[in-house]
Order: sequence, then structure tokens, then C-alpha cells
Amino acid sequence: MPIVANFAHRSAPRKATPSEPKRKQMDSAATAKPIAGLAEATPLVAVIGVGFVGTGLVDSFSYKYEVVGFDISQDRLSFLRGEFKDRSNVSFTSNESDLAKATHFLISVPTLLRSDKSIDLSYLRSALARVEQWARPGCTVVIESSVSIGLTRQLLGPIALAKGLFAGMSPERIDPGRVEPPMKSIPKVVSGLDDVIPGSLDAVVRLYSRVFDSIVPVSKPEVAEMCKLYENCQRMMCIAYANEMADACRGLGIDPFEVSSAAATKPFGYMPYTPSLGVGGHCIPVNPYYLLSNCDFPLLEACADKMNKRPAQMAKRIVGDLLGNGKLQRRDSGIEMEKRVLVVGMGFKVGQDHLVNSPGLQLVKELKKLDIDVHFADSLVKQSAVPDIPRLADEDWVKEELENFDMIVVSFKQWGMDFDVLDKVSGVPVQMWCQ
Repeated sequence: MPIVANFAHRSAPRKATPSEPKRKQMDSAATAKPIAGLAEATPLVAVIGVGFVGTGLVDSFSYKYEVVGFDISQDRLSFLRGEFKDRSNVSFTSNESDLAKATHFLISVPTLLRSDKSIDLSYLRSALARVEQWARPGCTVVIESSVSIGLTRQLLGPIALAKGLFAGMSPERIDPGRVEPPMKSIPKVVSGLDDVIPGSLDAVVRLYSRVFDSIVPVSKPEVAEMCKLYENCQRMMCIAYANEMADACRGLGIDPFEVSSAAATKPFGYMPYTPSLGVGGHCIPVNPYYLLSNCDFPLLEACADKMNKRPAQMAKRIVGDLLGNGKLQRRDSGIEMEKRVLVVGMGFKVGQDHLVNSPGLQLVKELKKLDIDVHFADSLVKQSAVPDIPRLADEDWVKEELENFDMIVVSFKQWGMDFDVLDKVSGVPVQMWCQ
């Protein structure tokens, strides 16, 4: 095993317990031995992948460390250089050789789903290949990206062992659009591959403890991986349940949001969730498939399937409602549209212009398949982002223009839009999928 060293805030090596094998005691002793010229190196944290998660890491770690953000997108790097121009200890690069001086590596690249729901690991493999090339013995490498159970050990373990790198997994806990609490105040789950490179957890804890107010060490990366997926999948399942409640209320003449508000008054044994068009973003819609890739979760699988089908079901329901109130007429050739449907809210959630797995975007696409003349309104999403669906101009968000639609469907109340105007609209049904 290569001799490794920690670069920052070294502490005395942990004493092995009498029950530990002698081999592990020997490895621990070797791990604690510094490499000449490297042990006192100034810490440099490299964040590989500076999307939303990576940018948050750059921001948080820059208060305690020198940070370099690496990405292959020149547009993203140019934008971030402007955002961080006042922080002299932060730099951004697409030049791999700039990673050579890094002492710590945080991997925050996308782990996406393919069309068949299998996991696309190309970004993660590419990031780890760069770590393998540039990391020196004694560096600390932590995966922040969401992965399936066991993937940290499978992909990072061999690299850590071959190069003598401290290795761990610390799943990101960021909620896009939320500013409170700040990232540093969110308890940080950390883990280390101590059975591969002894001392890994200690190295990860020392790195993160300078940045985060509360550190939650767990026994191994598999626990951290499951923790992240369990958190997000629980949220998705609760939203799916809230949607089923709303569907049941529809046939009973009950306002599901009134039910949600009343239930939320219970001070114990209940967590508030409200109905919606669906779930969006990089995490909630895709994390179930990380679990399902190597675990058996029948209930989760059923919920994920329901959520995937919801936009199409909602589109058919809207068409049915329009037929029922005479707004549409069915002919032998199909459906003839008298006017139009407006879907409000295209970002994947309030305050966001990103369209990743956006329920609103999926709904307009399904309506278009049904030959509906569908338009969208969103103060943050530009026409260029959804070129095939007409965008309602901001200045047309007024009573007179809105009354030209046959139905208005509100996915969420986007920032910068006055929703009081909908109370003034007459003769047009408004479906609100938010409060």
C-alpha cells in the first residue's frame, strides 16, 4: 500500500483497539506517516463540476480554504468568474493541469438517467479519471454526487488504493431556491473508506469540520449513499401520496389544499405535503432509480411509475374537462380547439428557470401531443428555452389577454408574477396545483 499523508490539520493517529487485526494496525501506522514536502502543503480544495451543487461547495469552502473550480463548460466558468471576482482565493479553470496542486478533491458532477432509466455514470467516471491522473498520494477525495448503493466503493475504492488517497462519500443536501438555512448550517453526513485506506474518515471529517457547523460521521460510504436516497425518495413518495389524495378529492367535491392545510395543524405524526403536477429537478425524480438499480423497493417503484405517468394523465384530464364544458368539440378527425390552454410555471420549481424534469414542461408537451394549442407563462423561463411552445409575453399577463384562453393551469406561483390578476379573470377555468 502506498504511504499516504493528510495535508491539513493533522492529528495524532487513532489508536487501534485490541480487537482489530494486526494488519489493520500496521496500515494505520503507515497511513499516519507523512511524505516529505507534502505534509505541510497549503490546502487547495478542487471542486470538480461547478453546476448548482459545485458552486455551493465553492462558495462554502472558500470561507476557509483556497478553492479551484473545474468544469468543461466555458460559459459556466465565465459566469462564475464574474460571480466570485471579489474572492482572491477562488479560481476557475478547464485546464486539467491546474488540478495538480490540489490537496482535496470534491466530486460534484451530474449522475443522470438514460431514457431506459439506467444510470449514466460517464460524468462521474470522467471526473474520477482526472483525479486518478492528478491527485498525489495523501490527497483526500470525496464524492458529493448522488450515486447508487456501493458505487463509491466500486469506482473510487480501487483508485484510492492504487494511489494512496483518503477517500469518502458525503452526499449533497442542497435545495435549489432555498436560502435558509445556509449550506454550512445543514448537518453534513460524511463517510470514509477506512477499510480501503485507514484514516479516510478522519481526513474527511477534518476537511469538512472547518466549513460546516455540524458533522454527522457514519460508518461507511454505503450508509451515506443510502441516507441520501432514503431522504429524497421519502419526499417523492409523500408527494405521490398527496397527489392520490387530490385525485380522490376531485371526485368527491373536496378541495385537496383545504385538506392539506387542515391536516398540517396536527403537531405530531404528520408532515405537510401538498398536491402538485409532479416532481422536478436533478434529484427527486431520478433518485428512486438509483435505489432500484440494485435494491428491491416495490412500493417505491410503484410511486416512481405513478409520478412518471402523471403529466400525461393530467393532460388527458384537462382535455376531458374542456370537452365536458363545451370548450372543445370532438369530430371524426379528432379534437378541434376553439381557443387555447395556458400552463403557468415552466421551471422545475418556484424560483428556478432550469427545466430539468420540469412537470410543467412535460405537461405542455403532452397537451401538444393531444393537438391542444398550448402556451406557457413564466417570468424566469425565456422563449429560447422552450422554442416549440409559444410563450406569453410578460406584458400580456393581464386580465384581457388571459381571458382569451379556454383554461389556465398553474403549476406553481413563479417569482415576479402577480397572481392576483387570476381572481379578476372571468369565464376561464383556472386549475391551481399550488397554494
